[in-house]
Amino acid sequence: MFLREKGDIAKTGIIILAHGSRGEKGAVEVPKVLQRIAEGVRPFLSGRVEVIGAALQFNRPSLEEAVELLLTDSVKRIVIMPYFLFPGRHITEHVPQLIENFKRRYPQVQFAIANTLGPDESFVGLTARRIAECAPDLLSVVRMSLVSPQLIEQRSMEIVEGLLPPLELSREERVVVKRLVHTAGDRDLASLIRFHPVATTMALTAIRLGRPIFTDVRMVSVAINRHLAEKFGCEVYCALDELELAKITQEEGSTRSGTAFRVLGERLNEAIVAIGNSPTALLALLELVSSKKVTPALVVGTPVGFVQAKESKEELMKLDIPYISIVGTRGGSALAGAAVNALLGLAERSAFGEKEIRVEGEV
Repeated sequence: MFLREKGDIAKTGIIILAHGSRGEKGAVEVPKVLQRIAEGVRPFLSGRVEVIGAALQFNRPSLEEAVELLLTDSVKRIVIMPYFLFPGRHITEHVPQLIENFKRRYPQVQFAIANTLGPDESFVGLTARRIAECAPDLLSVVRMSLVSPQLIEQRSMEIVEGLLPPLELSREERVVVKRLVHTAGDRDLASLIRFHPVATTMALTAIRLGRPIFTDVRMVSVAINRHLAEKFGCEVYCALDELELAKITQEEGSTRSGTAFRVLGERLNEAIVAIGNSPTALLALLELVSSKKVTPALVVGTPVGFVQAKESKEELMKLDIPYISIVGTRGGSALAGAAVNALLGLAERSAFGEKEIRVEGEV
């Protein structure tokens, strides 16, 4: 299988390092905020990671105390994550000096420092929310009225276009990204979407040739615009339905969706595969691809969740096959369907002209 066992990873300590704050309020608030951040990031990391907070000045534990606490827990590596916006002197001079001292005192332990938070795109939305909390009257006011679905979609895409961060995307990739951001209602998703260099080219070719579309669950197949798919002769199949039609039982030690993709086998060749729910379905598909048993035209891999979803997508992005995926734990059936619909819309645009562009069918 693709996933490493936890025992293969040396135990790591993470220190969320804040500057610290003077006064009685700082003495209470700084440790409280650091604890909340530590607890929040822990589920995203390996089970062999210990996360604690520390302050560079004024509050406890200090950075030195945090290092000593982690060393008593037998960590072999310590990563310091500065909870700082900008790389000022503390980050460029003071902390590196402290790390050099730690390396001399504890040569058996690896030390590393992560980048500061910096001007991350997610802070733009957070800044807007903080301003709106302080001055609600500044929020955009949208007059409620009955408008056509076409006008709603057009206006939505205009808003999404204005919200997108600067990204190096082809025209076709930008259309897909906009559709996914619109479906999720989440601007921050844009920077997490990944494309294989030939993903959109291979997908559009497959659509024009009428290749089938396979999904892991019914939610994805329902989300796909059948009207557009039928224009190109692309049949839409749900792997679970195919498993039931074949009257094949679930393999021992596998999920039903994982079994279904192994049963589909060569039918997946040159097909578009959209997996939005099941990491085990994606892993089963990747096993088939790695063993050169199948070669899909495109894999839309967006399984969601905290167990194997992130890891299965990472394995997908390591293989040299056309893919569209999302970094991390985000994803879902609606996003998988939205990606396919965006591609169908692009194919319709090139085949039938600009006037017929309309990607419908998201649920």
